[in-house]
This record gives sequence, C-alpha cells and structure tokens, in this order.
Amino acid sequence: MQIPHNDKSEPLSDVTGVIFAGGKSRRMGSDKAGMMIDGQSLFQRVSRALGQVCLQLQIAGERPDLATDDLPAFADIHPGSSLGGLHNALINAQTEWILVLPCDLPYPSPQLLQCLLTHRNGAQAVIPRTSSGTEQLVACYHRSVLPLVEEQLQKSDLRLTNLIERLQVRYLDEQDLPCGWRRALTNLNRPQEFERLQTPPPVVTLVARSGTGKTTLLVKLIAEMTARGWTVGALKHDAHKFEIDHEGKDTWKMAAAGAALTAISSPVKTAIIQRHELEPQFNQLLHPFIGKVDILLTEGFKRSNLPKIEAHRQELKQPLLCRGEYDDPNLIAVASNAPLQLNVPLFDLNDAPALADFIEERFLK
Repeated sequence: MQIPHNDKSEPLSDVTGVIFAGGKSRRMGSDKAGMMIDGQSLFQRVSRALGQVCLQLQIAGERPDLATDDLPAFADIHPGSSLGGLHNALINAQTEWILVLPCDLPYPSPQLLQCLLTHRNGAQAVIPRTSSGTEQLVACYHRSVLPLVEEQLQKSDLRLTNLIERLQVRYLDEQDLPCGWRRALTNLNRPQEFERLQTPPPVVTLVARSGTGKTTLLVKLIAEMTARGWTVGALKHDAHKFEIDHEGKDTWKMAAAGAALTAISSPVKTAIIQRHELEPQFNQLLHPFIGKVDILLTEGFKRSNLPKIEAHRQELKQPLLCRGEYDDPNLIAVASNAPLQLNVPLFDLNDAPALADFIEERFLK
C-alpha cells in the first residue's frame, strides 16, 4: 500500500543527510548542481528536501563553492566512484545512519526520504527497487557498512553493486513507495533530459455526453495511474460560469477590492484565482503544469484537437460524440459498457487499469 502525501514529521537528529556532489557532469557538459529549475538550483532543491528530514547535512565531494557553515563539504579520500563517495559520507557523519542523495535530482521528495527511514530496523541499508532497477544513491546506510566499504576500496573494487550484495538490505518495491516515486527517482544526466523538463506534459482528454459517468471514470483513472507512481495533473473544462471563491472570504474581499489575481498559499497547497474576459487558449492553461506532472488528464474540451478518449453508456441511446456527424481524427479510444464496431481501441467502461495500460504505452513509455 502506498504512503499518502503530506506525511509531515520533524527532522531527525540520528541521521545525516548527505548530498553526493563530487561528479564531473561529463555527459551533461556543465555542472549539474547549479542547473536551475523554477528559480532554484538542483543542489538547492536536494538540500531543501534533505533538510526537511535530517537536522545534520553534509556534502560528499570537494565543493567549497556549495559549502556553508551549516552544510560542510568533505573531499573524497578515494575520488572517482560512488563507492568512494559513500566512504566519504560514512567517515565524516557523526550519526549512526546516513541518508544519501545525488545532486542531480530535479524532484527530490521528502515523503520518499521519510519512507526510507521508517524501514531501517534490522537493516544495514534501505534501497528503492523498481522495474528500472535499484536506486543505490537514493538510499540510507548504517555505519556498520563502513568496514566493508574500506575492504572493497583496498581491493580496488569500486562496484557499489558488489557492496550491496554483502549487506542486509531492506528493498522497498514499487508498492511500498509513496505517491510520485517515479519523479522523485528521476535524475538528470544529459542536456536532452533537462530540456524535456521544460516541455509540456502529454495531454489526454476524456469526453462524453452528460450522464455517461466520465468524471467517475476519470477519477478512477487518476487513482490508478497515481498508484503506479505517476504524477498526474487534472483539468476540468466548464462550459458554464463556476465560482470557486465565496463571499466573505479574505480572497473574495481582495478580488472585490480590485485585485486582478488573488492567491492563497500554505505549506501544503496553493490556489490561484484569476478572472478573465476572454477564455484562455489551451496552451495558457497548460503552462502551470509544465515541469509539475508526468501527464495531464482533462475532462471536456470536446472541440479541441487534443487526443480524446470517449466514454459511452448504452442506456443513454445516443451516438458517440466523436463518431456522429463526422469522425473526429483525435479520437484514440472508447470506453463503453456495450460492444461497438470502431476503428479505435475499445475498453470496458469500468476497466480503469486497462485504460491506464493503454495511456502508459502510448504517452509515457
């Protein structure tokens, strides 16, 4: 079962958070630690995430440019490998446990780090394990592994995987990891990967006639894809006027006083309310989701050229929206509770997992 978001706790004093920043960034072509996302460097993003779960922080790597009084940097005694970085972290930490992260994670997750730490009992290391492999540099290690690290370094065996095979490891599989683990484990190695973060996410819109149950299907689909580790955005198109703010609330008073845009923010969420005379173009609506989600699922926008999945319910005795007077070339699938003859894939209206498989294969692989 996956851990929900917003699992807040105080930083721990028995764990040292360690940022691996000793690499040369050869494949990227520039220092990854200083690369900027949303006004913050990758190094700042990683150090902030670690700081939420660990009271003590340090840098493994000769990086005086990144070090501060509260965040010291230590040069590797055995430079040039992740095993050498782990040795650095263990000999300089003043705690029994260390929690390590590389400096090239664009979306480090405190929830994931807390999850690792809650599974320490009886283990020498706690490591995520997914279909992509094990994540040995997003992990926590006990001080007892230090002699094994030193023994391996003396033999010039620099393979971290060889060390892991000798440890008592608690592996956390996909079902054990918190929501959003895919993004939390994403690291950047090449310029193309960094550029991809600046591009809009894939979008799929769900359309249907009123009463079909498209919102119910969309909610099931969001839950299914979130359970698979994807970070999902949702956007609903309302053809009518809706009101999200309410008379008497502080933000309502600010807007009534003339504010063109009002917002309210807390440690766990932010809401922005903007009024407009002309309905925005879709690319304007898409902008806030860039770099924030893996995929955007929308409801409505039936006149758009977005890829569409149409929900159909036989009891309504109405033709498909996208296969009525004309064939919408943007229709990519139909979810129905009855057999239909179509030139696109047909799914059961209640089979959200099968529909998620289809979306994954087409837009996320």
